[in-house]
Amino acid sequence: MQSGRTLVNKAVVSGQDDEIYGQMMSASPSALLLKDLYARMLLTRIVDDCAWRMHDLSYIDFSASCRGHEAAQVGSAICIEVGKDFTLPYYRDLGVMLTIGMTPYEVFRNYLQTYGCGKATDHAQELHWGYHKHNTVTGPTPMATQILHAAGIAFACKLRKAHVVTIAYCSDGVIAEADFREGIRFAALHQLPVIFVCEEDGTRASSAYSCMQKIDLPDGLARQRIDGADIIEVYTTMQAAMQHTREGHGPILLELSVTRSTPAEHASCVEDAHDGDEADPLARCQQYLQEQGMWDEAWAAQLYARYTLEVERAMQDAIRDTLL
Repeated sequence: MQSGRTLVNKAVVSGQDDEIYGQMMSASPSALLLKDLYARMLLTRIVDDCAWRMHDLSYIDFSASCRGHEAAQVGSAICIEVGKDFTLPYYRDLGVMLTIGMTPYEVFRNYLQTYGCGKATDHAQELHWGYHKHNTVTGPTPMATQILHAAGIAFACKLRKAHVVTIAYCSDGVIAEADFREGIRFAALHQLPVIFVCEEDGTRASSAYSCMQKIDLPDGLARQRIDGADIIEVYTTMQAAMQHTREGHGPILLELSVTRSTPAEHASCVEDAHDGDEADPLARCQQYLQEQGMWDEAWAAQLYARYTLEVERAMQDAIRDTLL
């Protein structure tokens, strides 16, 4: 049995918290914001495809695709107050990094400097994201240590009485680690302003399965599991979680179920966006925009062409400046 509080129907189980979540979750993103979220997911997809191509062309030795994670990453990271809140990403969090301000050029430089031919090993395949100017904390190679670091940062923020939220990302592959369990236990014990975002790979289990069923969660930790491919659900849930935590109501664990794949399994970004795949975040967002009469084919085509050109140029510039 898990002892952590569960967010049922998008609400924390308590009177005051239920009211907070009810107010926040009732507001869906506007048409303008939803199109912005789609654009950010598309940019993430295109950059991810280019990183995969760099691997195929032997410019880098390793690439961990974030395909299928776009809504989970963009929808949550857009709620972060950049430069104020602290972000601790894990190595697949390309969409998080792009959303909080890293440019495609900086992303490719990061890939090349970390995974440039001959640099990566079987024991050091994690990308060490770092973006100090935007309060992004670089993680070490050992998995789950960012959970402990997040709890420590949140503890310092609470002592300073700063209205700052710390957001730590991880995969479901680290929940058995002692660092993960100790980090969430410490956060729950001290009611820290921290959100733990677990990007759970739904390709390995049924949609009803929760990876957290394997462990005992501490009292004082609110928890919610949602569809990580639904950009609206991710955004509204994260907005509510940020307000809940920033106002001093304690830590939250969000499980975002995603269906992970790789660029090699698909033909192109454009075809993916039109295949109606419920597991594809871009297709889901496009379908919603169409149902609301907000989808514009010309806008989408122009956006794809512009991003493709800009990202390709950024990749070539990064290769030239790093390797040549």
